[in-house]
Amino acid sequence: MAEKIKEHAMVTAGETIVVGVSGGADSVSLLHILYMLKDELKIKLVVAHLNHRFRGAEADADAKFVSELAERWHLEAYVESRDVPAYKNTRGVSAQVAAREVRYNFLSEVATKTGAARVALGHHADDQTETILLHFIRGTGTRGLRGMLPVRDNFFIRPLLTIRRKEIESYCKQHGLAYRHDASNDKSKYLRNRLRLELVPLLESQYNPNLIQAINRLGEIIREEDEYLDQQAGKAYRQAKLASGGGTVRLDRDRLLAIPLALRNRVIRMAWFEICGDSDDLEYKHINKVLEIIKGGGGYRQIALPRGVTCVKNYNLVEFTINHAKEAIPFYQYLINIPGITPIPEVGMSVGAQLLAREDVPELSGAEPWEAFLDYDSLSMPLVVRRRLNGDRFMPLGLDGTIKLKKFFIDNKIPVNIRNYIPLVVSGADIVWVAGQRPGDKWKVTDETITVLRLYINDYGKNSCIS
Repeated sequence: MAEKIKEHAMVTAGETIVVGVSGGADSVSLLHILYMLKDELKIKLVVAHLNHRFRGAEADADAKFVSELAERWHLEAYVESRDVPAYKNTRGVSAQVAAREVRYNFLSEVATKTGAARVALGHHADDQTETILLHFIRGTGTRGLRGMLPVRDNFFIRPLLTIRRKEIESYCKQHGLAYRHDASNDKSKYLRNRLRLELVPLLESQYNPNLIQAINRLGEIIREEDEYLDQQAGKAYRQAKLASGGGTVRLDRDRLLAIPLALRNRVIRMAWFEICGDSDDLEYKHINKVLEIIKGGGGYRQIALPRGVTCVKNYNLVEFTINHAKEAIPFYQYLINIPGITPIPEVGMSVGAQLLAREDVPELSGAEPWEAFLDYDSLSMPLVVRRRLNGDRFMPLGLDGTIKLKKFFIDNKIPVNIRNYIPLVVSGADIVWVAGQRPGDKWKVTDETITVLRLYINDYGKNSCIS
């Protein structure tokens, strides 16, 4: 594993690494291997475990196991519990999606608290095979077939990604490592579990005994090619783009048509990403519609796309625009990445977050409207960003007491038609920042503040509702 860590530059000497430890064989072996390598790699390890509150006493026992393991190895540990079932219901997502979102946010929080540069995850070769097969079954392009990345966002690392599950279990047995078994992994009601328990064994026994190695090799090949194609598409996108801003991207039609088709699809996705914040909801059929009007004759053509986006071809101009006047803003709620960027595709913007030492914060009186400085230690985690709700109340900076958010908007002359576009950063039931307007008084930075959370609108000026 040391070779893979060095090959992908997963760690740097002197760094702190957070290790996500569920208690299963994969994460326990990952922690043990990194523990054995920590002096050679010159790294410090921190253990992080999250109880998702889905499995009752069994999950409590997992948390106790991880706490005792970290204590036995004299490692700093953060073992916490989050109400993922409640989060699942609020977000309207599956249990697996909810668990993943809350877990990744928790790991990022631990990294922030400990000053860690990376988070190590225990995904292995069998996990990679299941991921690629899952994407293949659902229908995907090269982005899905590449599988999980060894290093994602230069932050999450997967040192075990080329190692088989059976090798991991053998390693645990060889080194006398106890580990926990998650009984929910044996239930075939989840598609991923059915792949692992039924489809993969069938393919291995009837078609290819080296299936895991073959699919992982496929993922590696596609990752390399996909990275190259993205680089080329990025160059082509910059050459074809005429202007962007205010929820609009304008491209030169002739330059678009000169781009090879394989890259042209990616360029369209990049234009979509710039105004929506992610590539969700843009399907293959939508890209084909865009290509049809670009290649077709006539001076003016227009089509409607998801999320209130319109694509217009006007002679040699191709324009993607979010029509806020017609688009209804659904309720949304996302966990804030700290540190990091949290896209809000519903309003075409994103919120950034970074942690600063109090002495590194500039004079607060000079803060811009698109940023807020808060006392990090006085906040209750996690923070979420969401759309406003009826009855919201807010304690603006400088006011002793709360007022209705509606009155705050009226007092500050915020037009009715854009109020749903203004993101709210919330801690529990408290609004800590009305983005682009004012932070909450309860979390203001004082002389006693040690750590400052800076929130900011990442693309201020591109969205008309707050610029």
